[in-house]
Amino acid sequence: MRKSQVFVGVLLLVAAVLAVGCAKPPQMEIDAVKAAMTAAEQAEAPKYAAEAWDKAQQAMNAVNAELEAQNAKFALFRSYTKAKQLIVDATAAISAAKDAGIAGKEKAKADAQAAIDAAKAAMDSAAAMFASIEKCPRARGAKEVKKDLETVKGNLEGYKNQLTELGTKFTSEDFFGAKAQADTLKGLVDPVAKDLEGIKTKFRCK
Repeated sequence: MRKSQVFVGVLLLVAAVLAVGCAKPPQMEIDAVKAAMTAAEQAEAPKYAAEAWDKAQQAMNAVNAELEAQNAKFALFRSYTKAKQLIVDATAAISAAKDAGIAGKEKAKADAQAAIDAAKAAMDSAAAMFASIEKCPRARGAKEVKKDLETVKGNLEGYKNQLTELGTKFTSEDFFGAKAQADTLKGLVDPVAKDLEGIKTKFRCK
């Protein structure tokens, strides 16, 4: 092999090494994955899809770690091939987290509405029985019942206020809080309704 051919070969090799070694960070891809992360956060993935959001964060952390590792090297030896693949993986995880966040929020909203409806139904039932007993002469004339009815009336008024608070929580999109409070309220109303049903049956109120 001639010296000129060897020299040209060495030059080509050096040029190839320089081309690879002087690689620049894939800034467009980096910006895109960061924007996707922001969009997922705005879709409330951390709140409504915690597991998927955690996976997205781990994937993004892997991207950042790889970028930092390459940036710490001499420019000649940097390569962002792995970083690009990690960005692809992170983008998929972030997209999944965003979708899960949207779906999770809709489910939380539906669950809250169902719990509020159940609490309202329990309240309506208790109020109807209370009204029936108040119109019942036999029950109204019983001393032991009169005092109980006064207590029940006060409780029902307080429960009505809680229903208003539920509406406020739901409107402000505190769906987890609204559901929890609605479940608690129903748990308070159900025993009252049961007691009223017992009084109604005992005194044969219509």
